[in-house]
Formats: sequence, C-alpha cells, structure tokens
Amino acid sequence: MQKRKNWIYIFVLFLTLSILIFFLFKLPIFQPVSSFVQNIFSPVQSLTHNIFLGFGQNKEINDLKKQNLELTRKIVDQGKITSDNKALRDQFSIQYPKTQQLLEARVISSPSFIPGVNLPETLVIDKGEKDQVKKGMAVVYKDNLIGKIQEVSGNASKIILVTNSNFSVISETFQTKAQGVVKGQGGGELILDNVILSQALKQDDLVLTKGEGDLERGIMPSLVIGKILSVNKNPSDLFQVAKVKSLLDFSNLSTVFVVKGL
Repeated sequence: MQKRKNWIYIFVLFLTLSILIFFLFKLPIFQPVSSFVQNIFSPVQSLTHNIFLGFGQNKEINDLKKQNLELTRKIVDQGKITSDNKALRDQFSIQYPKTQQLLEARVISSPSFIPGVNLPETLVIDKGEKDQVKKGMAVVYKDNLIGKIQEVSGNASKIILVTNSNFSVISETFQTKAQGVVKGQGGGELILDNVILSQALKQDDLVLTKGEGDLERGIMPSLVIGKILSVNKNPSDLFQVAKVKSLLDFSNLSTVFVVKGL
C-alpha cells in the first residue's frame, strides 16, 4: 500500500514538472535555452506520459473488447453457416436437377456491381479447375438458371449471368411451347427473341431452357429462366419479342450450384 502511495507522489511530481516546464519555456526569455533543457527533461516527460497511459488502461475493459470482437466474428460465421445450410436444404428439396449432378459453390465477388447504382452482370465463385469446373457449365439455384461458367482458373470461376448482354440460350415457354432465344440485355433485363408470329406468347408464362451443349457441359432443358412481363407483336416484323424477368435476385446470392453434367 505504501509503495502505491509513493508511485502516486512520484507521478504527481513528474506531471507537475512537465506542466511547469511546458509553460515556463513558452516565455520569450527562455527561448534560447528551451531546446537544451527540453532535451534534459524529455526522459521525464516520456516517463510521465507512459505512466499516465498505464493508469488510463483497464485490463478488464480491454478483455471485454476482445471478447466482443470474438463474439461478433462468431455471429457472422454462424450467419454464414445458417445461410449455406438453408441454401442446401432448398436446393436438395428440388428433384431437378438431381443433387448428384451439382457442385455447391460460394459467391466470393461480383465484379463491377455497385448496390443502388447497377446490377450484377457476372459472379465469381470459389470453385475452379481443381473441382472439375469447366467453361460452359450451367449454374443454378433450385431449378432456376443463373447463368453459365465463362472463365475458369485453378481455384475460382466466373459466371456470366443470364441478364448479361453477352448471354443467350435457346428457350421455350411452359404453357404455349413457343420457342425462341433468350438474350440478356444488361441492367438486369432479358428478352425472349426470335419467336415466329404464329406462336403464342402469354404474359406471366414461364420461360424455360430448351437444352443445349454436350454431356459434360452445357445447359440442361426445363430450367426456369424467368416469366414473361410483356409481349411486343408487330404484324410487319418477322419475329415477336417478349420482355422476361428472372425470378432470382442475383445481388443477394451467396451460394450457387454448378451443374456438372447433363
């Protein structure tokens, strides 16, 4: 107890000296010697500063901060696990595509996507050549088509989304069986084009994939691309066009599934 009191006296003494030196050498008369004396007393000032910091720190508070950071990390990790498990349950409750055809992948980035400014055009996933992912493989969520693999590296792959202006796929409508080509328009938009005038298109009808590619890679038939929002049919045109909207929100996807074979 006596040692603690002595430390307090020393601390007060050093603090008083530091304050006195600071204000004293602000006076013009002491300017010529201020640097010399400050060099002498700088160790004292440094010691005072370190003691002050030592008194200001509380080990219990620091421990609580560390525990809060750790708890926050665990909450985030648990949220990811819950989200992934839900995605798996949702996917595996679907009979098509079959689960043995699918490779689960996590979305790790969405290049050029800025929330509130634009919509995703591509996604990057954490599966690549080491996982037997190949260019041209379809990517789905439940029975909805997300897009297809555009580029592959050792540990990652890029998906071109169905809404991308460089994406197209042969399609047909669910109810009327009208055939055409779904083309991405960019900005989250899709159209069903190249539908001959004699075929019927209906608002709210689903648009499905017709199937294309080989056994190892490609887009299997009967995957949902979206639903028809409106139809533009002009008798003077060769084809009619329908505006289509995907049923998925690509900006919120965290887990997707690569179709490993048709």
